[in-house]
Amino acid sequence: MESDNIAKFKEIVAGLSPEKRKEIYTRMKGMSKDEAMVVINRMVEISEQRKIEITARPKVLAGSGRVDDVRGTDYEVRTPRTWTDRRESDDNKIEIVKNPRTRTANPSSYRPAQRPIKKAEPSVARAGREQVARQIEQRQLERIEAELRKEKNKDIAKKAGKFALVSFGRVMATLLATLVIVIAGIYSFLYIIMRGPSAHLRDQFVPSVMESSAGGVLARMILSDEEIEAIMNSNKTHEFSEITDTSLVNAAAAEENRQNAAADVTVNELDPDGDGIEVHDISGPMYHGKMLVIYDPSRVMVATIDNYNHSGAGLTLRELIDKYDGVAGINGGQYEDTNGMGIGGWPEGIVISEGELRMGTPGGTYDVYGLTNDNVLVVGRMTAQHAMDIGVRDAVSFGPALIVNGVPADYSGSGGGLNPRTAIGQREDGAILLLVIEGRKTSSMGATMADLIEIMLDFGAVNAANLDGGMSSAMWLYDDELVSSSSIRTDRQMPTAFIVLPQGYSDPEVSPEG
Repeated sequence: MESDNIAKFKEIVAGLSPEKRKEIYTRMKGMSKDEAMVVINRMVEISEQRKIEITARPKVLAGSGRVDDVRGTDYEVRTPRTWTDRRESDDNKIEIVKNPRTRTANPSSYRPAQRPIKKAEPSVARAGREQVARQIEQRQLERIEAELRKEKNKDIAKKAGKFALVSFGRVMATLLATLVIVIAGIYSFLYIIMRGPSAHLRDQFVPSVMESSAGGVLARMILSDEEIEAIMNSNKTHEFSEITDTSLVNAAAAEENRQNAAADVTVNELDPDGDGIEVHDISGPMYHGKMLVIYDPSRVMVATIDNYNHSGAGLTLRELIDKYDGVAGINGGQYEDTNGMGIGGWPEGIVISEGELRMGTPGGTYDVYGLTNDNVLVVGRMTAQHAMDIGVRDAVSFGPALIVNGVPADYSGSGGGLNPRTAIGQREDGAILLLVIEGRKTSSMGATMADLIEIMLDFGAVNAANLDGGMSSAMWLYDDELVSSSSIRTDRQMPTAFIVLPQGYSDPEVSPEG
């Protein structure tokens, strides 16, 4: 140990200036060996202590207890020592002095100046530092690439928005131009029809659109109200002043037809299946349709919904037929159809079903088209009370009457426009005629009132009347829709319909109740 300190002492002295070295040796000449060793040990101890302070200054300062955080102070702790001083165990000789070397531009970040000691850096640490540097560089590159992608996406979105806006503008301009061309074309077409040289074409077209729910606007685009009224008056069916004479219907023949149908007897070759119903195809220059001939008039009745409502909906024709367990049917009377939506739940005029006055007042006057308890079709204008007095059991309102007591109605022009039509009639032998003409389609434009009168006369009708038509016109037989509605939406919902009950339902021996 002593030899080690002597070697360290010689190394320390060798590093001093010649004057200092001479001074130390001069002082030690008069010392004993033990005193000289004390000086040597003390100088070595001080030298080792100084090395510690130089390499670990922050720890020395903080460990003194005088400073909490050396990074924020401009003082350092010094313990005065001489070559001959003994180390003191207390802090009485500790001196705190100003350290001017720690001044910086920011007073809040003062710390003692230090001179870092260069140390040899192990290869593992160097490799780790290089890896960290590469990771930092990689993150920076990724951040730059993300910012570039973000800018690129913004640019793409901006271009896409601009392209979409331009495309939308072009599409809207195209649609607007197309709409203008279409409107101009329609207007030109209407103008040629209603202002052109063909009066017959005009007189067919105007009544046709005026009889529809919303088509009247087409006529008003070209013609004034006075011109439209004049055209309608020159193409209409005139009203009857008389009503049906029930004696003109052969009640005995009607009863015979009923009994034969109830007994499942084939009346003629036109009813090969013996169900008491004939089916006929009807066609003309501008239309086609179907005619049902019901041998037994007692099978025909008015089906109606349970509750009438201005804002509610009715039932489809098929639903009305099924409600009464019927086998066939056609649409019935007039009803309120707000905005032409075809969901009317409020009938207009009179409704009598199974002998009960369901719509209308006894003193009110209505167009009555229906069957009496004697199974005679009554056609004419009368009060509801009079209809009940003569025994009308099932009836609705619409019009006009087509044939009364064998006499066809007078009409001017064509008697109306080309439209889907529905009509009811009765032959002299009591058979009921149910007629539906399809219309407003390329295959069938529709029929006029004159066409209906002609068809009914051809089938031997002595009384006949026009029912609600247009998009409501439809016919069902069993599970087949023989004539479909011209509605572009769903099947029309209505409050009333004329339906046909199963054969023999009224005969106690063959009816389901019997």
